[in-house]
Amino acid sequence: MRIKQASKNIKYATIAYFLKIILQLVVRLVFVKSLPVEYLGINGLFTNLLAMLSLAELGVAPAIVYSLYQPLATQDSATVKSLMQLFKKAYISIGCIIITAGICMIPWLDWFIKENDITDIKWFYFIFLLNTGLSYFYSYKRNLLIADQKQYVNSIYQSVGQIVLSVLQILALLVFPSYWLYIILMLLVTVSENFAAARKTEKIYPYLLDKNVQKLSIDVKNTIAKNIKAMIAHKLGSVAVFSTSNLILAKFVGLVEVGFYSNYYMVISAANSFAGQFFSSITASIGNLIALESNQKKADIFKITEFMVAWQALVIGCGFFTLLNPLIEIWLGKQFLFDEAIVTWLIVNFYLTYMRKAVLAFRDASGLYWNDRYKPIAEAIINLAASVYFTINYGVVGVIWGGIISTLLTCFWVEPYVLFRNGIDIKLKDYFKDYLQYAVLTVLTAVVSKWLYTSLFNDVSIINFILGVILCLAISNVVWIAVFRKREEMAYLRNVARDKFGMNFF
Repeated sequence: MRIKQASKNIKYATIAYFLKIILQLVVRLVFVKSLPVEYLGINGLFTNLLAMLSLAELGVAPAIVYSLYQPLATQDSATVKSLMQLFKKAYISIGCIIITAGICMIPWLDWFIKENDITDIKWFYFIFLLNTGLSYFYSYKRNLLIADQKQYVNSIYQSVGQIVLSVLQILALLVFPSYWLYIILMLLVTVSENFAAARKTEKIYPYLLDKNVQKLSIDVKNTIAKNIKAMIAHKLGSVAVFSTSNLILAKFVGLVEVGFYSNYYMVISAANSFAGQFFSSITASIGNLIALESNQKKADIFKITEFMVAWQALVIGCGFFTLLNPLIEIWLGKQFLFDEAIVTWLIVNFYLTYMRKAVLAFRDASGLYWNDRYKPIAEAIINLAASVYFTINYGVVGVIWGGIISTLLTCFWVEPYVLFRNGIDIKLKDYFKDYLQYAVLTVLTAVVSKWLYTSLFNDVSIINFILGVILCLAISNVVWIAVFRKREEMAYLRNVARDKFGMNFF
């Protein structure tokens, strides 16, 4: 049942992912052709600012979602109702806090920007603020779908919302090249999509409308409170690492560079977004596994999941190393390109981040937020200090170095250590032995792929890019299967592909 639900979720998440990426690329292309590049910088800056305000969420979502796994697995609807009532109260309060705090930041908005010639920037920010704050009033119900292994329903609504928004924004930019209309459409569609998804959740779980809701037990409340306390640190670390790069660049370099950086970040985050969709699709199944299965079963499934993550990281990493700059050139033009050195560091940072996915999925499903509560604080301090120092002295590449340094000094070893000591029975040295094998193979495959591509294709064109994609996919997958064909993880995936999907490979 877990494999069936996870497979269904992954299928819909994959469709939603590719649809979203294609539409985002088209919208961004029309955007840069219709509006000055500084407006791209505004998008990136406001996204980071509002991510900072999302600290008000304080890890409520993962803490309550973790508490939903057990009652959903045992069909305890009374406890589910109580948890969702708590979710509702928490998220409405969070939305109000974000809007209020965001309004209080408006007088200091110019401090975050090195140079600004754009009028109405504070009104633009206010619309972004409403878009973030109001979404909390309904979006909490999505988490029940995710916890109950029904991520595919959420993916459908997200896809429809993305299609509607993208089409409207493209038409608006082509007919009326106005940033005002662009962001107002964003607000209206976001609120409408969240409302529709909430109503669908109520139809799937009609007992949510029941006014008779019992109080949560003391044990459940204490578990949630403990996890939320731990998640405060995790939320702080996440914001400091993933939501400050544009702020630092805007402050010390400028909005134009933020716009350039945001183009690369959009492409790279698309891959991370796919991983996010993939793991949000299977995390509930992992939570169900952890609640019901033996320690050996948990360890076996973790190894398989890590193997899949490393495989994905190799394929995507090779593609980025070979084709990221050609993609930007075809998509937006040579004037938006970064130097190869900056791009290489971006890919290194991507690989380190992507390779954390399996550990984080099992940590979240195991509820081990308390056990590594000090890690994100150290991560945040190191990242901010290193990013600011290197950005001031070396420019855009400095913010990338800051992320790499903070990851290597904290997440790289602390997260697996905590998981294997408290949740999954695996030796840390065995994990790093596999990690080293995966990383070395990825580097060698990426170098060979790029060498072959540059040897075969002299100019950048759509045809050559498509052939490059085929080349990278072929080389990376053939190498991976050839090297690891005798691994137990490969045998497991081969059996699943054959039994569940009727697929046979190698």
